[in-house]
Amino acid sequence: MAKRQVFHSVLTKKGWVVKKGTVTVGTYGTQLQAEKVAKEKGRAAYASGGLGQAVLHKSTGVIRTEHTYGKDPEKTKG
Repeated sequence: MAKRQVFHSVLTKKGWVVKKGTVTVGTYGTQLQAEKVAKEKGRAAYASGGLGQAVLHKSTGVIRTEHTYGKDPEKTKG
């Protein structure tokens, strides 16, 4: 099974960034721009035959929403 590629949009001291693991994919001026890129990267991972996910954070760091591309991960009680 292919490993899911997860892209996070988070606020840092440098602005809104998109990260894949510890690697910064890009830095953006607004939350909207970063979220758009995170979703595009997640969809691109799925389109290339893998699994993708965009995890969008609030400015406080709390996860606001997630978008999963491909097979959803197993549902867990949360």
